[in-house]
Amino acid sequence: MDVEFEDLTVRVNSNWFKKESGRRILKGVSGKFKAGQLSAILGPSGAGKSSLLNAISGYRSQGVSGRLKLNGVPGDEARFRKMSCYIQQEDLLQPMLTLQEVMNFAALLKLPPGTSYKQRRAVINDIQGILGLIECRHTRTEALSGGQKKRLSIALELINNPPVLFLDEPTSGLDNVSTSYTLRLLRTLAHQGRTIVCTIHQPSASLFQMFDHVYVLASGLCVYQGVTGELVPFLSSVGLHCPRHYNPADFVIEMTDGEDEDNIKRLSTAIKNGKVVQLTSADAKKTIPDFTNLPIEGLPIGALPLEEKIVAVPGYGEKYVDMDNGICITCRADSSAWLEFCTLFRRMFLQIMRNKTGLKIQFYHHLVCSLAVGIVFWGKARDGNQFFNHMKFCMGIILFHAYTQCMVPVLTFPFEVKLLKKEHFNRWYRLTPYYMALQLSKVPTMTLFSQLFLTIVYVMSGLPLEFYRFFVFSVVGVMTAFVAEGWGLAIGSVFNVTNGSAVGPMTIAPFLGFAIYGFDFARDIPAWFMPILKLSFLRSGVIALIIVVFGMNRGFLDCNHEMYCHFKNPRIIIYYLDIEGVSPWQEIAGMFAMLLFFRIVCFFGLKWRLRT
Repeated sequence: MDVEFEDLTVRVNSNWFKKESGRRILKGVSGKFKAGQLSAILGPSGAGKSSLLNAISGYRSQGVSGRLKLNGVPGDEARFRKMSCYIQQEDLLQPMLTLQEVMNFAALLKLPPGTSYKQRRAVINDIQGILGLIECRHTRTEALSGGQKKRLSIALELINNPPVLFLDEPTSGLDNVSTSYTLRLLRTLAHQGRTIVCTIHQPSASLFQMFDHVYVLASGLCVYQGVTGELVPFLSSVGLHCPRHYNPADFVIEMTDGEDEDNIKRLSTAIKNGKVVQLTSADAKKTIPDFTNLPIEGLPIGALPLEEKIVAVPGYGEKYVDMDNGICITCRADSSAWLEFCTLFRRMFLQIMRNKTGLKIQFYHHLVCSLAVGIVFWGKARDGNQFFNHMKFCMGIILFHAYTQCMVPVLTFPFEVKLLKKEHFNRWYRLTPYYMALQLSKVPTMTLFSQLFLTIVYVMSGLPLEFYRFFVFSVVGVMTAFVAEGWGLAIGSVFNVTNGSAVGPMTIAPFLGFAIYGFDFARDIPAWFMPILKLSFLRSGVIALIIVVFGMNRGFLDCNHEMYCHFKNPRIIIYYLDIEGVSPWQEIAGMFAMLLFFRIVCFFGLKWRLRT
């Protein structure tokens, strides 16, 4: 599939209110990337290479104007997104999983729902064999080398065999051997009929010759477009003579880097800002490989007969095949939301169980903190003279769950958002199944660890051993944990780790302030201020625990033979705190409403991130 663009302009908005203002990154460039060729976008730093790749791939839409054509026809963005994929410079891979497991989950998400296990395995084995990943198939992704990670990133996108691949700096961070291997691999895949476009920064002379087509940018303008071997003659035609035995890639960058705008203007004018393509006679006759007479089983990945008919596609079953330049463009069928949810839930839960270090940290954290709280408040829940310690006890339990569960997603979720953006953009799955799997995958472990803490604290504090009271006590603690986690996810969905680390504690502070406000003069709090206090889920949790500790028809407290014990009768405490007639389930319902609100904020935060 040929990808063509005309008068493409990319602006970076410098003013939130005046969207038309801002610096132009790309200045009306044109160009064409043909099927069956490995194309490189070359240029000095800041030339606009990544901006061009992001714009034509659709990864960036804000501030982009121009026309996109597919095989000479105005492009349908939805159809193009279905047939292309974007591989970022950073190798974003799911941690805690082996290479084989990552590819299995990707195959479940990317291949049609009717694909059998045997067919999926055949596709995976085929790709692993071509990309040289068979020997490391049982290695976890975090233990792979840089070259293996890059090849795995490519392998994951080849599963549904897109005809167009965009790669941002695929050789970044690789040594010479890995770089050469990666480019040879991309060249082989391109010559099977795919359109492969990648950005690259100053390749060596030998690597430069591996590209069939090169597109050179400088200061947002196209200064060359055409066959790699024609770059030097083109430069000579405008008076820039490349010395013999000098790397043409280095030379063109040196001539267009810096503040010398004369060369840039001269080259851009000669190439008409990308509207002229430098071709050789051999290149003009070059066509896509014809696979018409080959058997289906013997074809390379994605290569199919050049016709429309029902065929047995390896890994896809019987499909009506819409052919485009020898590539099947209709084999990708959207999975059901339920299948996507189940697959993502399995992947997330497996990652949680594989994270042994994280599970141990959580276990010992909850165990040690519960023992510490239990020792501090040992047996004091029975003592009527310990009113203020009772209050500290309730607040301590709520604050423990709030800060424990809020800060973890603030620090870890931004990385998940990066993975989500990559996989969602490449049409692995939709947002809603991912979001539901995210919300439910952590429920078992969070509930288990929270219940461990609550059980130890409940018993050691001396609260009555009554099942219903213990049940409500547990519900309040667990609900606080889930509400706090929802707020942490909402922060992590919008902010990066650095900003989130500041926003998290800063936003929890008002909730904490409302949680402890006015208990010593509860009956004097103005009625108009009470709805504001209800906005704090921490206050709801504290009040619910106070009712659990002193309400629910609890008997008289011990007073250790004191002559006068004001709070011996728990009802006096309930009256003093002005929570008579309040049910713990009312406060739990308020916390549940906050839970829904925070989770909705998280959903729309993710939706916003996917658009930016």
